[in-house]
Amino acid sequence: MKLLFPASGNGDCIFCLIDKEDDTYYSMMVDCHCFTPEIKAIITDTLHCHLDYLVVTHIDTDHINGICNMLYQMPELRIDHIIYNNLFAKEDDAQVEPLNDFQRKQIEALKVCIPTWKPNIENKVAKKEALALSTLIQRNWADAWDKKLTLIDGEYLSLGGLGRIFIVSPTQTAIDELNKQILDEFAQKFYEKYPLEQGKEKGAELFELLSLLYNQKELLLENKISCSTGTMRAEYNKSDREDTSKTNRASIAFVWEFGKKRILLLGDATSEVVIEGIKAYKKKNKIPLETKIYFDAIKVPHHGSNVNLSKELLKHIDSPSWIFCGCTSTAPHLHTLANIIYRPLLDAIQKRRLCFNSSDYQNNIFNKMKNKIAVLEKEGIEIEVEQINEITL
Repeated sequence: MKLLFPASGNGDCIFCLIDKEDDTYYSMMVDCHCFTPEIKAIITDTLHCHLDYLVVTHIDTDHINGICNMLYQMPELRIDHIIYNNLFAKEDDAQVEPLNDFQRKQIEALKVCIPTWKPNIENKVAKKEALALSTLIQRNWADAWDKKLTLIDGEYLSLGGLGRIFIVSPTQTAIDELNKQILDEFAQKFYEKYPLEQGKEKGAELFELLSLLYNQKELLLENKISCSTGTMRAEYNKSDREDTSKTNRASIAFVWEFGKKRILLLGDATSEVVIEGIKAYKKKNKIPLETKIYFDAIKVPHHGSNVNLSKELLKHIDSPSWIFCGCTSTAPHLHTLANIIYRPLLDAIQKRRLCFNSSDYQNNIFNKMKNKIAVLEKEGIEIEVEQINEITL
């Protein structure tokens, strides 16, 4: 059981691998911000241009831009299954309402004002074409995308040779909240209600564009949050805040299990939503509600933002390895790190390791944490701080 988390711009890119013992792997790729040469080499050299599963946790540029570039550059890539929760997607044979001329013009106007991925072709002049993720999927991988896949049923999803996953986010409430938000965005831009039951021509693309438009507004609010300047203990003593982003609340997060090992991959999910999912996971596995669950590794949500990993959630989960992927102007945040570090250790854990997939952060958090190791030791807290891109269990 191997987890790769190469640097991918500001966002996530994770590979879940199971060795077949013949120089090949069962593979699952989760998100991608920048489709770097290193990530492309993993696809071509390690995985031989074959993914068993591709998971899109939610629509945001730092999670889908690299996927779009990968699909654009590699039409020969084999993908068996795609897990992507696009709320406006319809089956290929569905009779949907056509767009009128005004709506087509509005879609083109949206594409101009919303930052989307840019084609990046090696040694070639890139075309000025930035197709929606759903459009790219439909080109060569339509059969791999199960639009009817149920994510919220409190049951495991078997991945064959990859083991199985249990979805802990989103909840139906979170999906309904996002649905309402996107429907409101549509009404504001197109001056009518979206025909949800029948669907609309280019509906999946519309969902992506309107999600990105909503995210753009949320990002302006997020950038007003100041960086932390206090001590670790002072940060820990601060009250937790909850991420209110509808797209993050609807982010896919899951437990990946293989044999007796389990890893928690939290996407950009929020604490409130994940707690409900963890409770469902405990119920399914007959784990007492008050028991804290041991995970072999946990991918921290939303790049270590200060609003996505609460003390309440940390009453339910712990791990010797905490993985930080990507960054924002204020994340990984000292408050989140303090929440992890100052929680009592499970008996099965001797010390926690903070695993950063990069050492280069706008807020210099990696070097700050390296410098805090000695200070924390004086408080009786032992941690490791590493820049790594792979964990093998």
